[in-house]
Amino acid sequence: MPFKSEKQRKWMHANEPEMAKEWEKEYQQGGYLEGNSHEFGGIPIFAEGGEFIIKKDSVNRSTIDMLEYVNKHGDLPFSDARDRSKK
Repeated sequence: MPFKSEKQRKWMHANEPEMAKEWEKEYQQGGYLEGNSHEFGGIPIFAEGGEFIIKKDSVNRSTIDMLEYVNKHGDLPFSDARDRSKK
């Protein structure tokens, strides 16, 4: 469960530090977020360099399994046939 605001994050760390650590740890490995759309305040998150966020419309029934696989394994679940000799 991500924090709903910076104020909530600070309050939780001050008053319920163990629970706050668990909430933050839960999302360190990535995964699907549930909550409000941007129109209704969104979900405040802390991201770090190197992470990648995709648009909501790209997450659907036909992509969720692939996204979870890439998140878990760091690679595609099939042979990547792109020509990498140009790198």
